[in-house]
Amino acid sequence: MILDDITLHNFGLYAGSQTISLTPPSPDKPIILIGGLNGGGKTTFLDALQLCLFGPHARISNRGTLAYSEYLSRSIHRGAANGASIEINFRHTVEGREERYRLHRSWRRNGGGCKEHFEVLKNGAPEPALSDNWASQVEEFFPANIAHLFLFDGEQVEAYASQQDSSALIGAAIQNLLGLDMVDQLEKDLQVYERRKRTENKDDALHAEIAAAQDTLRDLRRRVEALKQERAALRTHRIGRTQRAFHEVEDNYRKLGGTLYDQREDVERRWAEAQQALKDGEATLRDLAAGPLPLLLVRVLLESTESRDRHEEECRRARDLFEVLKARDRAALKHMRTKSADQTAIDVLKEFFDADRTARQALGKKETVLDIAPEVRSDLHALLRGDLDEIAADTARLLKRQKKLEAAAAQARIEYENVPSADTIARVATARETLKQELAELDTTYAAMGQDIERQERELERKEQALARLIEADANEKGARDDRSRILRHSEKVRVTLGAFRRAVIDRHVRRIEQLVLESYQQLLRKGALVTRLSIDPESYALTLFGRDGDVLSAERLSAGERQLLAIALLWGLAKASGRPLPTAIDTPLGRLDSVHRMHLVERYLPYASHQVLLLSTDEEIAGEYLARLTPWIGRTYWLSYDDEAGETCVRSGYLEAREAA
Repeated sequence: MILDDITLHNFGLYAGSQTISLTPPSPDKPIILIGGLNGGGKTTFLDALQLCLFGPHARISNRGTLAYSEYLSRSIHRGAANGASIEINFRHTVEGREERYRLHRSWRRNGGGCKEHFEVLKNGAPEPALSDNWASQVEEFFPANIAHLFLFDGEQVEAYASQQDSSALIGAAIQNLLGLDMVDQLEKDLQVYERRKRTENKDDALHAEIAAAQDTLRDLRRRVEALKQERAALRTHRIGRTQRAFHEVEDNYRKLGGTLYDQREDVERRWAEAQQALKDGEATLRDLAAGPLPLLLVRVLLESTESRDRHEEECRRARDLFEVLKARDRAALKHMRTKSADQTAIDVLKEFFDADRTARQALGKKETVLDIAPEVRSDLHALLRGDLDEIAADTARLLKRQKKLEAAAAQARIEYENVPSADTIARVATARETLKQELAELDTTYAAMGQDIERQERELERKEQALARLIEADANEKGARDDRSRILRHSEKVRVTLGAFRRAVIDRHVRRIEQLVLESYQQLLRKGALVTRLSIDPESYALTLFGRDGDVLSAERLSAGERQLLAIALLWGLAKASGRPLPTAIDTPLGRLDSVHRMHLVERYLPYASHQVLLLSTDEEIAGEYLARLTPWIGRTYWLSYDDEAGETCVRSGYLEAREAA
């Protein structure tokens, strides 16, 4: 069986009509990878597959105890009209011939209920017989009682590794895979037949006692049925009306600001803290303004002052050096004459000395007006060479921080001003509390009625057992030679034979299932010798693991990742045992596994789980190295892009790229 595509129309989070192609492009690329954030519609997609295939018998994640029509009504997209639909196209090969099927399941709200329409098309032509009997016909394509082996949530499978849940899973799978439900039904039918035969031809006294017991049973059954109807009416009418009224009051309470009113102490605290933070920021800025900050406004003048001071310093040095240079020049010329130096050289040097002294004398005569003290000069230099830059940076940082504080204070003020007064919300709050208390009382009454029903059913069971004993006693008194006794005797033998047949069939196939599960587990484990053998009890279906030393290995000794891999191996092995080439769909495939176990699952299970594998993953699971390792087997990729404002999901081509582009 190959799923070609699925079309979701106003179903759950999926607004409008969206079609996803699911056909693997080639046998060596069986994986269809669908990414999405939590709450983005992955589980809804898996629910849609099962709902379209199995209808009222689908194992849907969020249906709970809802009636099927109520679930359909609630699954219609909130922004849509009154209708929704799911359509699946798939192929199925029987005796070498491929047939194409289209399933179309649609429903609309109709008054107080919801009306469903279901249609099956085979090779493009409507098939009314298939549509009318699909609940039984679907077993030929995808049996509902083994669907959980192929369509499952990776985060929830770890529970199957526990003793109790693994036994239940294995038992249910073996019963369904081997068709033992027919054997069980035959045994029940034989018991009913035996009971009816035992009630025939009773003597008057015992017959009267049996008749009285049967009358009592009928009265008890009517009483239990009446209690169940009364309990259902309580749930449907009184509790339903009260819940709707409570939801209306709750909505009104929220619209009036009830949520803010409940958080008023926190809102007032945040408003006070925001005001104080704003005042503290203003004080810090004032302190900064009281220091050297204003000098930033006259930085050009300060730089000009520094330049002027350097010039005046040169003038002072020129005055101080003039007489010193004059004496040095005379001494130098005299020394050269003493050494009989060339007169031309002496004249040139004298000309240079005279010009230099003249220039310095002219510089020294210039007026100095600043006469800055050395400590002032040092402060000016420090300001221009770093202090003013640091002050500017601090000021910018504080101003940016102050803007954020102002924005936070404005938001806090809006929340504070939006908190309604006690008088505004008092009436609605009182009605809300009254309805909440009424709902609690109705729930208590509903639970008490459930307990009463349980007591009556236990009493009914005791009466049925007493009647069975009367019938058995009567049958024992009749002797074993008449026809009725022979029928009963042979019926009991048939039941014994059926029991022996059942045990033999289970024992034969359990060994094969053990081997398939063990092979699957060893293929997934990173510790190849951790589990060397496993066994399944044919009676209790209890799973027992054995380690490398041959001793029993309890599931509690396994790590969380190893337990989850054991659960995956159970599903994989049982799916292999079914012998059916069915697609596999896994929501949150890597679950809570650590990195090593995730890599083993990516490399050793996901590419080989089936000929068609639908993976519904978050961006934190199949990403990075895991995505790179899985890419050679990926045939198609999609991204479930959820719009929080619109409250709807759109299916986009691509995987992480689609998310980045969005």
